[in-house]
Amino acid sequence: MAFTARLKNHAATAAVVAGALVAALGVMAFVMALRPSRLHIEAGQVISYRLRVQTSELIDHPDKRDVELPASIQEQDLHLIGVGGMNEAVVLTNIDGIDQITLLTFQPNGSARRLDAAARPGDAGVAIGLFDFNLMPLPPGSEQVWNVDIVYALLPPAKRVLQGKARRMRSGTSPEFQVKLPPSIEWIGPDQRYMQVRDLVSTYRFNTSQSLIERGDIRCVAAFERADGSHRFKVRIELDLVNVGRIVDDPAQVRNLALAGMDAQTALAQGHRERLGTITDRLVNASVQDQRLRGYVRNLVNQIRNPAPVRKVAVVNNSYAVHLANCPIERRTDAQRFVAQLASDGFRAYLVEQGAQLAILVGPYLDRDPAVLRTLSQRYPQQRAAWVEIKP
Repeated sequence: MAFTARLKNHAATAAVVAGALVAALGVMAFVMALRPSRLHIEAGQVISYRLRVQTSELIDHPDKRDVELPASIQEQDLHLIGVGGMNEAVVLTNIDGIDQITLLTFQPNGSARRLDAAARPGDAGVAIGLFDFNLMPLPPGSEQVWNVDIVYALLPPAKRVLQGKARRMRSGTSPEFQVKLPPSIEWIGPDQRYMQVRDLVSTYRFNTSQSLIERGDIRCVAAFERADGSHRFKVRIELDLVNVGRIVDDPAQVRNLALAGMDAQTALAQGHRERLGTITDRLVNASVQDQRLRGYVRNLVNQIRNPAPVRKVAVVNNSYAVHLANCPIERRTDAQRFVAQLASDGFRAYLVEQGAQLAILVGPYLDRDPAVLRTLSQRYPQQRAAWVEIKP
């Protein structure tokens, strides 16, 4: 009888302990679910994302419904390297076919600001096509719904601040959020043509254990006015966290390299080649081992030392060229830089003045080879490639 009583007492004690553990785990899960989402990038941390952009042109059908053409897909890697400060990170990516390095400072709520070559913060982040890290804001606390001001770097400075409505879609250790921008965002681009982004919705997931955005899904309809009329596109942008690691390099050295790289990018864009000698020394003497950074330095130094000339093209009889883009004649330096990039990619590119505009053409070709147009469209999907006839 005594043994039976002791057994019952042990069972009761075990049940109480188990209940207490379950209650404690429940409280812990509740606390974790309500833990604020705060972005944090450590110095020396390498955060690798895959950015995937799917674009489908929409055309009008006679019965007034949209017809969606087959989609084109573009993917690229995007690397963030923490360099200290308040969530300062070097961003390595490819913008408009050119390798770019950018220095961003992130706030704990996810908002990003770009630093210039003197490490001064600007008023916006960086746009990679239609993508911007600022499209994924985090709540101030445990809010379910909140209003947020989003600075969208794609837009002209006077229109960059947008009022969005954000809400929590799911709680837990990987909370999910969604933000909606105003139904229609309209502006005039640098080439004086109408542009619009409609119905932009960004849905994103935060990893509380890593203090990072681990997944983003941005959808919208973009409209652009081109030389041949207005075009509309259904766009889906997916951002996926691929890997989180560390570099062996000193974060301070990586930061200095980024500042030199941004200085070189600015000098190239503005045509200030007299400054490039000193900047090249800074790049060559940068002490970094990371292969991504070394590859960027190698490509940038090669671009500085071997600028691609703008070719004068002789045309015999009627022939054809691919028209890629237009810009105001005042932006000749930017246009020449794009032509140099095309030339470095193996395309025979040149500029043609058309009144107050500069046309960027690739050619000439004896006939309109579909493979040429397809290659250019895939390589530069942000441009509207089209054949034009040229005469001697």
